[in-house]
Amino acid sequence: MLSDAPRIDLGGRWRFRFSPVATSPYAVQDPELDDSDWDEITVPGHWVLPVDGPYSKPSYTNVMYPFPLDPPHVPDANPTGDHRRWIDVPADWLDGGRVLLRTDGIESVARIWVNGQDVGVRTGSRLVQDFDVTDVLVAGRNLVSIRVHQWSAGSYLEDQDQWWLPGIFREVQLLRRPVGGIDDIWLRAGYDPTGHGTIEMELGSGPAAWPVRLRVPELGVDVTWSTPAEVAPVAVGVVRPWSAEHPALYDVIVAASGETVRLRIGFRTVEITEGVLRVNGRPITLRGMNRHEIDSRHGRVFDEERARADLALMKRHNVDAIRTAHYPPHPRLLDLADELGLWVMVECDLETHGFEIDEWRRNPSDDPDWRDNLLDRARRMVERDKNHPSVICWSLGNECGTGQNLAAMAQWIKERDPSRPVHYEGDHAAEYTQIYSRMYPAIEEVRAFLADDGPIAVPHHPAAEVTREQASRARSLPYLLVEYLHAMGTGPGGACDYAELIDASPRIAGGFVWEWRDHTLSATAPAGQPFQAYGGDFGERLHDGTFLADGMVRADGTPTSGLVDWAQLVAPVRAEWSGADRITVDSRRRFTTTADLAVGWRLESRGQLVAGGVLPCGELPPGERSELNCPEGLRTALASVDDTEADTHLTLTVQTVASTAWCDAGHVLHRWQGRPFDKPPARPRAMPVPAGATVTRPRPARHHGGSLSVGGVILDAHSGDPTNIMGVPLLAFGVELWRAPTDNDLGHGPLDYEEHDPATTGGAGAGVRGPSAADRWRERGLDRLERRTVRVSGSPAGLVAVSRWAPAALPWGVTVRLEWTPCDGGARCAVTLEPDGEWRGTWPRAGLHFALDPAPWRATWYGLGPGESYPDMRAGVVVGTYSADLDNFVEPQIRPQEGGHRSELRSLRLDPGDGLPGLGVRVVEGTVGFSLRPWSAHELTGVSHPYRLPRPSATHLYLDLAQHGLGSRSCGPDVRPAYALRPRRLRAAIDFVDLAENIRRPLANS
Repeated sequence: MLSDAPRIDLGGRWRFRFSPVATSPYAVQDPELDDSDWDEITVPGHWVLPVDGPYSKPSYTNVMYPFPLDPPHVPDANPTGDHRRWIDVPADWLDGGRVLLRTDGIESVARIWVNGQDVGVRTGSRLVQDFDVTDVLVAGRNLVSIRVHQWSAGSYLEDQDQWWLPGIFREVQLLRRPVGGIDDIWLRAGYDPTGHGTIEMELGSGPAAWPVRLRVPELGVDVTWSTPAEVAPVAVGVVRPWSAEHPALYDVIVAASGETVRLRIGFRTVEITEGVLRVNGRPITLRGMNRHEIDSRHGRVFDEERARADLALMKRHNVDAIRTAHYPPHPRLLDLADELGLWVMVECDLETHGFEIDEWRRNPSDDPDWRDNLLDRARRMVERDKNHPSVICWSLGNECGTGQNLAAMAQWIKERDPSRPVHYEGDHAAEYTQIYSRMYPAIEEVRAFLADDGPIAVPHHPAAEVTREQASRARSLPYLLVEYLHAMGTGPGGACDYAELIDASPRIAGGFVWEWRDHTLSATAPAGQPFQAYGGDFGERLHDGTFLADGMVRADGTPTSGLVDWAQLVAPVRAEWSGADRITVDSRRRFTTTADLAVGWRLESRGQLVAGGVLPCGELPPGERSELNCPEGLRTALASVDDTEADTHLTLTVQTVASTAWCDAGHVLHRWQGRPFDKPPARPRAMPVPAGATVTRPRPARHHGGSLSVGGVILDAHSGDPTNIMGVPLLAFGVELWRAPTDNDLGHGPLDYEEHDPATTGGAGAGVRGPSAADRWRERGLDRLERRTVRVSGSPAGLVAVSRWAPAALPWGVTVRLEWTPCDGGARCAVTLEPDGEWRGTWPRAGLHFALDPAPWRATWYGLGPGESYPDMRAGVVVGTYSADLDNFVEPQIRPQEGGHRSELRSLRLDPGDGLPGLGVRVVEGTVGFSLRPWSAHELTGVSHPYRLPRPSATHLYLDLAQHGLGSRSCGPDVRPAYALRPRRLRAAIDFVDLAENIRRPLANS
């Protein structure tokens, strides 16, 4: 809301003094105090960040309070910051009316003085609070003094899985409130299914404000009311409804006798009918992200340009909803959501998770002494944000147990604003909320809820213990995955299964991925290397480590492969080849047609472009499917290629026709790829050597002292290991079953599938805890394989090497057979890996490890890409030709771990630069993936930060016959059985060829 009443922004440089304890006052409020020797600090800001300090250090905890659980008391060691600033107030500000000092965000408690006079205490770190300072201001120079304590009773209500970052981190302003001004306004802009809109106005003001005039110029609305009693709903005729798909806004001008305000409204109606969340009469599915306000350099200080870029990036990745985890955001964020189009669940500034450690005793959620405080937080949330059309739901808070005070908050909100539903995940019995919500549910748990009868969750979850009546009430509500797919480290895996389940039932209102952005903070290592810091990096005695590095984008805004995967799975409009010369367009939109979209097509055979083009989608209505005729250019191109060729691919993209506020023209919403022929391929896939490449003709094995040569590959005569491949020396070679554990591999989340496959346990195993995957792998010795050569036998055709790789102290192992034979262009290695003994559980990977010289290698490959892919994370990749340098082959990682795997490799070439020999790889049988890094899986294991990795002594190429999935067990479900790598026989055939002379030629040139 914009007002013509003046205001003064107090942002900028303030005098600042820090104390590590909350001692007796320093007379910070005294106008006579000489503060010339004080430091200066920028407001908004945090005194724990290096922008102007730091004066103390950030600390990160997820659940535990970093102080004794002794409510409402806090320790004497309470970091305190005194802030002082002189400001000039015009004389006419004091000629009638009032002046308010507005504070938008201070962590966690502040006492405020003006000209030495105490004007009040501020609580609720992320809620707006005004102070009437009319009687203490003077015309001219005035002193504003603010003392901020990091800890307060309110800290017990703000345990929100984030950095504790004290300071004045949002704006401080002086607002002139004129006589006859508009102190508060609420414009309820409703939408009727007939297409008509109504405006109901609620005005908070004194009698001097009347008459009041309301205008909506675009709609021709111009109404004046002389008294409050005359105010009535205004029918405004046919309007464009507001939705996340089409955020239609109207400018409204409301003029009172002393003030004019401008608002932007959107017409929309939220309701729940038959257990389905609907907007404007149509069911919606939230494709959402949990969003903290965080920047790696500035903490929670808001920057509108960064925020707009953030929301635009969301929209480009098919995000259409935000949960403001776990507090109201900066008010301008909601203006941007209104403008760009995002459904928003605003959450109250409330979390008491640390009381769970004491079995929720003295929990403020159920303690009458805290009732007024919690109700106050709910009121301040609703009253500030009630005018935003993007806000479709209120959330009471997060992880507060349950209790009477939460019920009272819900009741107050329902009475104050019946137009929006109330949410709270902890209300398992559905006693006071209108949306039933769960965190990190297994697929089996969601299915249990959707069933007509029985428990609403799998065993081992508290929701499974509710009564039949409570379960029935819960099933009458929409189901929301308020947190799912914990995006920590490499991953998350399993988004495909959730997307399929959500699409299958309108009773599922969608969900919010945890979470949008890493919370890491920019820091510098002792030797000067920049890095991203997490819990413990600032010397905290109590912290939760990397648990805040769980974003779909990194701290610098770089999207992860996990985000690209998810974006494809939730795309609102999709296209696929349906055969018979037809392209099917499937719209999951609810409010708009596809007139703004087109389908791009691209036909490739064996890596080479045959033809491509674009055709309009047409005006397909929301929620419908249609078939487009095959364009003539595509029909001609299909007739020109061999319909038995396995590596012929048709790629279809759904893309924007014109630029929008959040994307350029041609932006791709969805991508589909497949074979365009019904006829199965007549021969297995085999990529040729590029035209003109150096070709080594087949020849029998030749002896070289203690070595053998097969097709240009030199093999150790005693072990059969390759030591030089087509002129590229190997520093080491071996079989590898280990991977550097991902954050999900290390997780002890409650959803353990390894020994409790829901297919055989009726779903009961979905709630059973167990050791982490990494712990199990270590227990089974996968990190300590020893090698025994079984036999090496040469022949005129080549060489066969058989070895057994087994963990020390344990009886099981794997037998590996490498059969080397000459091939056109080099040497073929047929590898067979056979488990022996009584293996249990899973393997992290199974493949071959090649240690190359530590050169600046560049990889160019034909296969899935461009990003990384794993068995349960591959919707965001397609077959194509891609390149990456060694330094950026793996996405940025906060903690070193497995990453960078590319699946379904057809061919690969590696160029070391400086004219040195390159290496070519062709997969001719089986399924092979690869990765390339300056460190081995063992060197990466257990390292806390990238800057702590050793100086690279080799470049490590892994050719994997199989990889275990990723899951999201750092907080959610384990890798589902369908994507788990169980010990089994694996086989592939790989050609190694010399591509040095053609390293920059197209990779798959037939």
